Amino acid sequence: MATTSKSKVGTSLSPVVVFLLGAASATAVLIFFVTSAARPAWPALEAGAQRRGEVPGSASVRCGTPRANGAAGAEQHVGVTAPPANETGADDDGESEFARMLRRAAMEDRTVIMTSVNEAWAAPGSLLDSFLESFRVGENVSHFVKHIVVVAMDEGAFRRCRAVHPHCHLLLPEKEGLDLSGAKSYMTKDYLDLVWSKLKLQQRILELGYNLLFTDVDVAWFRNPLVHITMAADITTSSDFYFGDPDDLGNFPNTGFIHFKSTPRNARAMAYWHAARRRFPENHDQFVFNEIKRELAGELGVRIRFIDAATVSGFCQLGRDLNRIATVHMTCCIGLENKLFDLERVVADWKRYMAHPLWERRMGKIGWTFEGGRCIH
Repeated sequence: MATTSKSKVGTSLSPVVVFLLGAASATAVLIFFVTSAARPAWPALEAGAQRRGEVPGSASVRCGTPRANGAAGAEQHVGVTAPPANETGADDDGESEFARMLRRAAMEDRTVIMTSVNEAWAAPGSLLDSFLESFRVGENVSHFVKHIVVVAMDEGAFRRCRAVHPHCHLLLPEKEGLDLSGAKSYMTKDYLDLVWSKLKLQQRILELGYNLLFTDVDVAWFRNPLVHITMAADITTSSDFYFGDPDDLGNFPNTGFIHFKSTPRNARAMAYWHAARRRFPENHDQFVFNEIKRELAGELGVRIRFIDAATVSGFCQLGRDLNRIATVHMTCCIGLENKLFDLERVVADWKRYMAHPLWERRMGKIGWTFEGGRCIH
């Protein structure tokens, strides 16, 4: 009888033990997976991204071939990645000296302002000095100077830039032995090489994830021009001739003041633009952009918007109301001496305008004088 009772008790306990052992095993497996998922899978990469100022998991601009199920239209074009544009001094994370400079210069929204100079334009008393002076005498624009990257096209320009500005990058010409230091005559071969050499670097800036506002160095900044740029457009450009509709591709662009939003589409557009030089070998970048603007819009899906020349202005179609002027570009003006002569007078007129009391300026009766101007009167 006693033996029978013990047998029944042992038989009844066996399922309980099995159940408890199974539950414990399942719990252990669950804890293992939960703790593994809580840790970054690649802690070294995560830390490297944080050191570079990137947001872990954020999208970066890449220009490889899109997957077959990607977006239609422009996103179906095979992208072209620009080679590193004279980038040197990579650190342990592989970040180049140029990339570090962009990070230091960028605004909070990752916008970088870029201009380019050669030795003649950067010399004391030349265009670079007048360009920087316009920020000092302009209305609430002095803070933009710290966001400007000056691209030097030769060693002389680089030395001069470093003497007057914190963010300078030396961009050596692609063609060995090419001298870009002097005052180049308009539309000569050296002039064309000079103006085209900056496009690959601009493409590289977009690929690094920065919005780019390029401004020629013969542009005077008097008010904030970014208020005239919409992020709804891929490319926003100033106009030599503006006909009233910012979306009209019939407007004539001036690529000496142009904004690119950092997108894969724009990186491809930049590569497309540079490649189009082969179709128009005797022309500068602005002429080619005007020729291909409809191709960029139609084939690549790029939205191009034009700024009213009454605000972001130039000598081709000069805004006469100084209460609206944001920038003035020495357009339709040939020759370094002529550009510099009139740029100095534009700055002098602005100073005269700002010397008047606000109530008098608002009346709109103070205009340009251009005393002795060579390009426009």
